[in-house]
Amino acid sequence: MTSAQNRRLPSSGNKVQYMRYAFIIGSVWLLCSSIAVYGQQNYQQDYLAAKAFFDEGKYNLAREAFKPLITKNENNPFSTYASFYYAVSAYREEYPALAKDMFLQIKQLYGKWSRIDEVNYWLGQIYLETESYDLAIDVLRSIKSKEIKADAERLKAFYFSRIEEYEKQFELYQTYPTEPQLARALAKNIASQPLVNQDHDLLREIIDRFELDPVQFNMITEEQSVFKDEYRVAMLYPFMVRELEPNQRRKFNQFVLDIYLGVQLAVDTLRKQGVELKLYTYDTKRNKAVTQEILEKDELKSMDLIIGPFSSKLNDLVNNFSFVNKINVINPLRTDAEVIGNNPYAFLYHPSNETTGRRTADYVAKNVENKPGVIFYGESKSDSALAYAYKEKIEKEGFEIIITRRIKKDSTRQILDLLLVTDKKIGEAASDEAKERYQIAPDSIGHIFVASKNDLISTKVLSSVETRGDSIQVIGSANWLELTAIDYEVYRRLDVILYAPVYKVKDSEDYEAFRQAYTRKHKVIPSKYAEVGYDLMMMVGTGLQQHGKYFQLGWNEKDLLEGCLTLAHRYKNTNDNNIVPILTFEDQGVKISYEIEDDQYAFEKQ
Repeated sequence: MTSAQNRRLPSSGNKVQYMRYAFIIGSVWLLCSSIAVYGQQNYQQDYLAAKAFFDEGKYNLAREAFKPLITKNENNPFSTYASFYYAVSAYREEYPALAKDMFLQIKQLYGKWSRIDEVNYWLGQIYLETESYDLAIDVLRSIKSKEIKADAERLKAFYFSRIEEYEKQFELYQTYPTEPQLARALAKNIASQPLVNQDHDLLREIIDRFELDPVQFNMITEEQSVFKDEYRVAMLYPFMVRELEPNQRRKFNQFVLDIYLGVQLAVDTLRKQGVELKLYTYDTKRNKAVTQEILEKDELKSMDLIIGPFSSKLNDLVNNFSFVNKINVINPLRTDAEVIGNNPYAFLYHPSNETTGRRTADYVAKNVENKPGVIFYGESKSDSALAYAYKEKIEKEGFEIIITRRIKKDSTRQILDLLLVTDKKIGEAASDEAKERYQIAPDSIGHIFVASKNDLISTKVLSSVETRGDSIQVIGSANWLELTAIDYEVYRRLDVILYAPVYKVKDSEDYEAFRQAYTRKHKVIPSKYAEVGYDLMMMVGTGLQQHGKYFQLGWNEKDLLEGCLTLAHRYKNTNDNNIVPILTFEDQGVKISYEIEDDQYAFEKQ
């Protein structure tokens, strides 16, 4: 009772009525006081109850319990924390959109909150998960706490490494060239590709800019080469010596013997020029066990260069030996990127299928009218790799490829069905399916790219185009020149373009000197395989003399390597020959040209 109430005590005649009134007034006052006190405790108790659900991982119950505490008012000191844990609970329940909206609301209402860095971290994670990379980078960059910033870097490293599309990573890197985790992820993506597809200039630029360890990206770390008075060269090929018969007939593995004879002649030629090479031959017999036994010989580890192997099933064995012992290996005949893999010490004498496709597309983009095109390719892996490398590059140049068709040996009739049509025939087609069969109308395409050495495919394409009589240009392989069914005049008349990797210039002085020396020594005209062996050995032998054991360190500094029987070679920051001669046919004869793509990257620093 208050003093005021004491002063207002009633007389005895009204005592019962007063007591009833006083009870009602007191009860109302007590109830109001209790409600006020309970209200303050309710926010705290409800928050603690909601937090308990959260700590126990009961995010559904936590979210529902935090929800009434989100509203901002003067009696609720838990609005900010309730909003934050509500958002985290929603994320844990796999409602990222709901979580994102709440985190954004926190930033808008409580931008100076002490835990705003955590909010930005969660927002960054949600953006990364939804591939909103620009928003993620911007919000994570705003974090100031060193500890949370370190967590954010680990977060970016994880999600950037999960971007499988190289183009997407590359575009992001162009926009954010100072993001270390993005750069590292892009470098790993580049390094994971076969060496012939790697962008070596960009990889080196990233490694240098962010001071990364080149070893992690399979880059050669030799700072300098090793020079010797004499270099040891091993040939690992299926010579099959015991199976050879002592007669003058052509042997079943004559091409192997021809490569060896070409290499041997080059060794003799180089010796006269002051280059000392010692040639060792090992018969792999196309057998893994035999090859492994050869590689276990101590003398193999002292080699400066390995030529071979022939068989794809032996490639992994030799590549592993090459990588572990840091010995260069070069393959004379193969064109598939798998031969090199990710071994920085492995090389192809030929351009890879991918390089041939891309370089041919470079030429076509500059010299063929930009109309829709068609691609035919054969059944082999090499054909499909060549076709799709061409397709990818030519489409980047703005060309449209309307048909990409695999042609089997027993279904070359498809070529005639596609090409030998008329407008009338298309119009008379009874069904959509039939109309699709006759989809290449006259003058509707600009060129046909043929990724195949199959003579049936080439002859059907050329005869069909000649029959059509429109302006289609045909791009095919220089191997077609070996076909007796097609003469030079057809190529000239149809304005054919031929891609010609390691094309031998047979009217040169160097070729004539080689031919005479080979014929004088072996009493036969050199085969194309003897040409390969000679030209390859002249190239790498000169490289050893000029640049030492790791000749690639010198090759990386040169735009072109002078060819002996060929026009030139190029191994600048690559492990396959990047020169792809292009043959065109004019009244005066065959014109030989080639494209060199200048890969330069310049980014604005942010």
